[in-house]
Parts: sequence; C-alpha cells; structure tokens
Amino acid sequence: MTGPREEMACATCLTPLNVLDDQYIHPLYRDNDGHPPVPVPTSQLDTVNRTCDFCGDQYPMWTLLGGNVRVLATSSQTGLVQDMGETWAACVPCMADLDAGRAMKVADRAVRRMRVHDIPLAHAETAKLHQAFLRQRLPGRVLLTTTAWPELDVSPRDLPKVRDRLASFYRGPDELPTTLRISNVRRQLADSLDRARLYWIDDNFTELAEHAASQMPAVTASKDLAPCDDGLLVWTRPATAHMITAASWSTHDNAIEAVIYRAIGSGLEDQPLQHLREQVGWLAPTRTFRLRHDQLIDGSPDDRSAILLVTWLLIAQKAAEDVPAEIDKTIRKKYARAQRALPEVRIVRIRAHTQPDDSAKVPGTGGSRTYTSRFWVTGHWRNQAHGPGRTLRRPVYIHPFLRGPEDAPIKLSTTVRILDQRHGDKAPGN
Repeated sequence: MTGPREEMACATCLTPLNVLDDQYIHPLYRDNDGHPPVPVPTSQLDTVNRTCDFCGDQYPMWTLLGGNVRVLATSSQTGLVQDMGETWAACVPCMADLDAGRAMKVADRAVRRMRVHDIPLAHAETAKLHQAFLRQRLPGRVLLTTTAWPELDVSPRDLPKVRDRLASFYRGPDELPTTLRISNVRRQLADSLDRARLYWIDDNFTELAEHAASQMPAVTASKDLAPCDDGLLVWTRPATAHMITAASWSTHDNAIEAVIYRAIGSGLEDQPLQHLREQVGWLAPTRTFRLRHDQLIDGSPDDRSAILLVTWLLIAQKAAEDVPAEIDKTIRKKYARAQRALPEVRIVRIRAHTQPDDSAKVPGTGGSRTYTSRFWVTGHWRNQAHGPGRTLRRPVYIHPFLRGPEDAPIKLSTTVRILDQRHGDKAPGN
C-alpha cells in the first residue's frame, strides 16, 4: 500500500499541478500559459501560486484534509478522470464561512468569482463538488506558509502586538507544515518570543544589508553573533527574492535556532482581515535554520540566512545605531491592564558615516601618494580582529566612501550607493 502522493507544483509558474491519468497537468485556469509542466515538490518552494480550491481566491490561508475528489472529464473520444486530491486550500473568507456552517455562502462566492452565477445548475453543481470533499473532512487545519501575499507595512510601534499574536499562534491548536520541523518546539518558540528584544530595520539599513549579503564572506558562528539571546527582527519591507519580512531566534548552550517569516494578510477586506489577525497575526513562518557555535559558514550561504547574519553583523559594528520607537497607545494600555512590562522596540538605522581623508599613504607601498582627484571606493567586507588576544576574526562591512583630498574633483567612474539616515540614497553618475 502506498502513501498519499506528494503535492507537486510547476517549477516554471509555481502553480500546483493536478493529476490526469497519472500525469501531472496544469489546472484548467493555467492551461494556456504555453509551457509544459515541470514538476517539483512544493516542500522545496518558498512561494506557490495556489488558489483557494473552493472559490479561486489568490490568497489561500489554510490546508484542509477531506475526501479525495475525482472529476470525470468526457469528450467525444474518451473519458478521463482528473484527480483533485484530498488536500484543499481555503482562503480566509471561505474558512470563516465553513467554520460557521455557511457552506452555501462558499458556493455563492465560487460561482460569482467564476462568473457562472447566471448559469442554471452552476450553484448546485459547485455545492455538490464542495460537499464531496467536506463530507469526509478531517478535524484541524494547517497554516499555508507559501502564499505570495502583497507587501505589508509593519510599523515599529505595532511590534509588541505582532510579537504577542505570533506567540499566541504557536501556543494554539492550528497546525504548521511538517516541513518546517518546528511542531514539537512550538511552546519553546512562544516562550522565546515572550523574552525577545524587538528590532525594526529601516529601509536604508535593509537595502545596505541586502547589498552586503550578496558578498558576505566566511563567518564563524558564536554565541555573541546575534545581538541578544532571544529576539524578533522585522525589516521595513520584504528582503531578498524570498520576500523575507522578519526573523526570530533563540540562543541555546551550543547553537542559535532561527525562524524566517513572511508577512500575511495584506489586501484582505476588513472582516476577513480581522479573522486572520485574531487567529494567526501578521507573520507566517517559512523556513528554519540552526547555527552551531564555532560553525564556519563559508562561501555563499542561502540568502534566507545570509540576510539575517549580515543584519546581525551590521548591528554589532558601528555601521548601525538604534533608537527607541514609540509604542502604540492602545498597546501601552493593554500591557498596563495585564500588569506586563512594556517591551522596548529598537529602530535600527545606518549611523552617519564619515571616512577620514586618505590623501597620503598608499597601503602596502611604504610610501605616500598625492591624489589629484577623489574617487569612490565601493562597499566591501574586511576581517577585524577581536576576542582574547585579538586572535579571532569577524567580518566588518566598510561603507562606500570617497578617497582623496576634499578639495579635489570627483572622478565619476563608478556608480555606488551611499546610505545613511541623514542623506538617504545617493548615486553618483558614471
């Protein structure tokens, strides 16, 4: 006896694939994309362009397990069975209606979205298809963490609320995908979030971190690599191609355990959005990784972890400064009623950067050189000695800077980006 078939998606368009006569095919609504299916397990993807299997909404939130629905598709030559599977995705509005026993409203939404509400029997046939799945639905639901939600603006003043809702979700009954491998440590994750320091990374610092991560050198993990033992860090916008919005971590005796998150809920209407915020919150975990103390991270690490490692390194050096953020008034009152200490949120931004004039000695020559022009030195990493007897090395990122006498003309031969909290973003021409 074989187990359930692993869900596959097309590596080209990231759409989940259906099965027709034991062959993977695109669903009908994506069958005109002009490329053959390229099956890959969805467990290997950060983003899957799935839709709600009940109504077709493009932002499904939950996975449900129910009856294995098969549809007979007939033509003048043959009759083929299309396997729709026993695992269906549900969007937030459909899930709310199903929880409230309003299955007919789910069918209503489906026929309106498909624009077949004026076709006789469309509603009845759609409801029949739904019931074929729902009659054998098993208890529980699994959070979908691969939906490509639009960007979400998370304010630093709201971070305590974001943190508390995430901790509450970890303590709740809703399930997480087994591929995350954190189902048995959810209580520990929630406890770590309760202790976490909160960091909000501003836009310029996020851009700097992305650039620095693209050329990150080898790093040796240590207990003091992260800025604190337990933390939650939110970037002002999704970072890297993986749309990473936040990361949390906890430090143990011999390792740092980290979880990467994406933002969820943007684009929902008010009532469904309220359901989502109450049940899940603002963040959905997408990946986890573990760094052993003294582990050498060499070469080019996965940029899911690189963006976090580089942000930690930049916070640790003088490239960063952090200032306290104002906490939302409603959150302050809520903490006061619960007699909880109000957490401190730190806004992390780029420190104003200055580079001493370098018009004299040229490194490695033993002599001096007078520059007749100024030129840009691009941002780069260098190893800095630290630790007992300065025997250890830690990467330090050097901001782009102008080299040469201050009164000399600038030689515009390179395009670089200068980022600081006073002047924002500058890009000299070529």
